[in-house]
Amino acid sequence: MEGKTVQIPVYDFVTHSRKEESVTVYPADVILFEGILAFYVQDIRDMFQMKLFVDTDADTRLSRRVLRDINERGRDLEQVLSQYIKFVKPAFEEFCLPTKKYADVIIPRGADNLVAINLIVQHIQDILNGGLTKRQTNGYTNGYSSHRSRHSSESNSSRPH
Repeated sequence: MEGKTVQIPVYDFVTHSRKEESVTVYPADVILFEGILAFYVQDIRDMFQMKLFVDTDADTRLSRRVLRDINERGRDLEQVLSQYIKFVKPAFEEFCLPTKKYADVIIPRGADNLVAINLIVQHIQDILNGGLTKRQTNGYTNGYSSHRSRHSSESNSSRPH
């Protein structure tokens, strides 16, 4: 946000702890910030120019988790299912799902929704190509307005997406 290079800690899901190493993130015109709790804290939400909620059905979420946790995190099926039933599913329903209301765009079917993905890609390309300029609100860059001049019959407001 401030044009600074930052160090992002790396988490080790096998040992359940932070690693010594970090990832360097450099300033950019577009930053993609992802996480299941990304919209939970208002101060964080207010910094985003566009908020996307990727909405996948519960069966898809569970199958992806099972495959990932077994293949990448060394867990067995019983561990994965137990953790999912006891912690993951209830936490998703209590903390993640309610944040869906803060999204500017809800993407049903996740990565299978090529129409939504193509629209988002086009929006990012417009930003990178200078077709859209940032607009400051409340101290945060929080939306875009077009370069083109508005006719007197048009509203002075601009849509963030």
